[in-house]
Amino acid sequence: MAQFLSTYFLVLLSAQLVKSSGVFELKVHSFTTSSSDVCKQSRDCQFFFRVCLNYTDNVISYRLACSNGTGLTGTMSTDQSSISTSEPITLPFKLKWLGTAAVIIEAWNAESSNDHPTEALNNMIGHFATKINLTIGQKWSQDVHLGEQSELCIGYRVVCDKFYYGDECSDFCRSRDDPYGHFTCDDTGSRICLPEWKGEYCAEPICSSGCREEHGYCEAPGQCKCFEGWQGPHCDECRRYPACVHGTCEHPWQCNCEEGWGGLFCDMDLNV
Repeated sequence: MAQFLSTYFLVLLSAQLVKSSGVFELKVHSFTTSSSDVCKQSRDCQFFFRVCLNYTDNVISYRLACSNGTGLTGTMSTDQSSISTSEPITLPFKLKWLGTAAVIIEAWNAESSNDHPTEALNNMIGHFATKINLTIGQKWSQDVHLGEQSELCIGYRVVCDKFYYGDECSDFCRSRDDPYGHFTCDDTGSRICLPEWKGEYCAEPICSSGCREEHGYCEAPGQCKCFEGWQGPHCDECRRYPACVHGTCEHPWQCNCEEGWGGLFCDMDLNV
């Protein structure tokens, strides 16, 4: 049963290791437009942004690209302070980050009474499409996009979720101290074994100092339990053949007679 559970855990852990988990974040710093479609019902223009992320290099239809994953900002006005203080748009991804993606940023009129303002294309103020090459990291990249009547200044980055590391956010590491592992994780996601533990998943105890591990083992740190045929604090003493009287051994179950003794059990005095 214990072996089954260990195998099950390793299979589960392997599945986690190939999984990827991270977030693409985009921040709108400023947006200006001379389009007459921005304000239709009032002088206080209300609009929002939608961001679409797609792994396809060539985006034929932005509508198709936006069906794969979108993020929305809250409603804001054309006041630049309202835009610059808005929260970043976050787009989580579960596939390996390949370093290249297509990003579409759309500005939409929020004054429409339609419950789904992005369904009517005439509510769109403008859209920008770009291909990015971006590595995982905390540093923001900056970019400026010019449209026919608009200018958009943005910042973006890709960061791994908690417990995920690596260039693709596919290396999983979560500190643990239980029967299935005893380790912490460094900044790169590598496992650092706790004291007295070793192995790929830090699940193997380190035996007592001097223990001959070819002749013994341990089930907990600091132990030294001997295999059959060996004995002693360090499991470095062989066991003689049972009933051996005046003999020694170099390997388990031998009975090498001392000088002056003979017989199967070294119990015959050769001097008599």
